[in-house]
Amino acid sequence: MITLLLTELIGIVILPFLAFNKNRYIQALLQFINFATFLYLFKSLKTNGPYYGTYFMLDSINLILIGIVSTIGFLTYLYSIGYLEKEKQLKETKLKEFYFWTNAFMFSMFLLVITSNLGIMWVAIEATTLSTTFLISFYKNKTAVEAAWKYIMLCSLGIALALFGIILIYFGVINITGAGLGSLNWENIIQVATNINKELLKISFIFVLVGFGTKMGLAPLHFWLPDAHSEAPTPISALMSSVLLSCSFYVIIRIFSIDVHAGLGNYIYHTLLYMGLFSIMLAAVFIPRSKDYKRLLAYSTMEHMGILAFSVGIGSFESLFASLLGLIAHALTKTLMFMGSGSILVNLHTKSIKDIRGLFAILPITAFFVGLGVFAITGAPPFLLFVSEFLTLLSAFKEGFMWQGILVLFGFSLIFFGFVESFFGMLTKEPTFSEKKEHVFILIPMGILLVAIIGFGLFLPNDIKNLIDSAINTIGVKR
Repeated sequence: MITLLLTELIGIVILPFLAFNKNRYIQALLQFINFATFLYLFKSLKTNGPYYGTYFMLDSINLILIGIVSTIGFLTYLYSIGYLEKEKQLKETKLKEFYFWTNAFMFSMFLLVITSNLGIMWVAIEATTLSTTFLISFYKNKTAVEAAWKYIMLCSLGIALALFGIILIYFGVINITGAGLGSLNWENIIQVATNINKELLKISFIFVLVGFGTKMGLAPLHFWLPDAHSEAPTPISALMSSVLLSCSFYVIIRIFSIDVHAGLGNYIYHTLLYMGLFSIMLAAVFIPRSKDYKRLLAYSTMEHMGILAFSVGIGSFESLFASLLGLIAHALTKTLMFMGSGSILVNLHTKSIKDIRGLFAILPITAFFVGLGVFAITGAPPFLLFVSEFLTLLSAFKEGFMWQGILVLFGFSLIFFGFVESFFGMLTKEPTFSEKKEHVFILIPMGILLVAIIGFGLFLPNDIKNLIDSAINTIGVKR
């Protein structure tokens, strides 16, 4: 697991001194090494079972996140080769700055998902806030700087609240085990969860949910999200939406698991369910009204984070399966859509939906990927998100959440028509720009992602099913 951190450290400390032409390919190679490390860890977990140490751990829950971070990281770095080559106005020093902060961002996310210590998790997620602030403000224009300030102010406030929640858990644990570093170890906390003061855990969960929910982009704590996603360089928008928010959800799931083992039950389920429901419905209002396609994708991210919370809140084994499968589906699909939007932006230099028409004539391969991506991201078959959203609705109706499920279905319908109206207006009609040359390194990652979301939508390998099942058992929810 240390390999995941070492590769990012090499990218931070050594590679900035190399010429950029060599640098960008080595950066992508380092991320491929991390992807290969994930595959090794996957095999190791199957063979040797979970590992829980003082500082690091490997189990089914964090292996899912290691897979998301390493896979999306590799594809995004590959995509960045073409994207940054198209950004002809950027000087070499600026390009090295991009990779420095992106590697710091990746290092923080890997540390977050492999550590077993809640305190280190908090430090890591705060480090992601600092590194992404520089990336959001990368272009140094007025709107980018404003978005970065809004992001760091709101997320730092949220993370401070989350810290208070973690401190409450720590106080609950030291009354049982005594003070020490081990009292912040997740596995140690799970073992004594039933003895921790229940009222203390309830209060701590609210602080954790509000704090990390801000970073996750759940409504009504989402105000930073549309601006940050719109102003950041597109590879960073993809990483933030697909990976950073997933990591925030991961921390909530770790704390959620402590509360499940403590027997809190309906209290935490209902809190998550209604917060998720509110996020979905608010996204359904904003998506059809969006004039900027990157902001539209940001609101779609809020919708998908809401679906994850809603699914967990239903509280059944099947709904947890839908949530974790949806986490994987969101990462793959949202990355595809942000990469498509980046190809449009870097070639046409506008984010306005109404200014773009006839993409099939201007960027034909990108238009093909984006057209299919619209159906994938709105949960249409045969794509992977359809499977997770269908299971979410099925679980809601099965567990008696009838009106909530109907409301979610209504929200899905509004979002579907909002996406179709916005993107198919861009794809069709008389072209507003001449045909542009598409970069191969922009297209290859998009093709890989499209094949993955169709392939997994049609056939989900048993290894992935078993991994998700094992993660749900580790969380503490039984069939």
